[in-house]
Amino acid sequence: MVISLVGLYLYDSIRLLAGNEALLCRTRGGKWSILFGSDRFQIRGKEPLLPNPFLPHRPLYRLVWQTEGLPGPVRQWTPPPGNLYFPLAPFIFGMALGLFGLIPLGLFSKFGNVTIAAGIVVFYLNALSVLTCVWIKREAYQCSGRRFASLAFESLTCPPFALNIVRHLSMAIPVSEDMLSAGRRILGENEWAEAVDQFVIRVDNEIAWEPEGSNRARALTTHRQYLQQESNSCRLLES
Repeated sequence: MVISLVGLYLYDSIRLLAGNEALLCRTRGGKWSILFGSDRFQIRGKEPLLPNPFLPHRPLYRLVWQTEGLPGPVRQWTPPPGNLYFPLAPFIFGMALGLFGLIPLGLFSKFGNVTIAAGIVVFYLNALSVLTCVWIKREAYQCSGRRFASLAFESLTCPPFALNIVRHLSMAIPVSEDMLSAGRRILGENEWAEAVDQFVIRVDNEIAWEPEGSNRARALTTHRQYLQQESNSCRLLES
């Protein structure tokens, strides 16, 4: 049972990203980091990414970047306040305590059914609390009534999925700004230099699949040259 709970949680945590998608995440110090999927293998044509399973309370924002030609006009994205999802964190860890603390303790110790029942109660008390908070602040979370109903049903019928409620909410928020523009603006110099290298890898993968001399291959090559110039500029700043 415990393995099933953990497996369902990890399954729901995995994100499948297109080759031109990445996730932005705030770190503890309020800075930003960028997360890419695996460029070594794909699932259904997407790059799998497993965010840190011990930090389900941190929001993730999905951004797309243009892989052909040069970046288009900039539509600057204003990230939600850093403390927007903070009130949900205690309930998320409360649910985790019930699922991965009390229930296993009851299964593999002398405390037995009483502790299992306590784990179930702790989980559902926290689940109902987090859903109440989301409902109250649904406008701030940009969560429609239909979306809330879907989240509530999913969280109450499949408990491990409830731990990812912050990720489900934040990744549903549309972001209009191109990842290249947003990343250059909000990432630190070292993080941005590493991100550009990841962009180049993905463009190279796209070029490898295109017929030589095709219009898209030429557009991708132009974009790669732009990224290479960006990478060289980052290296000069580092030195």
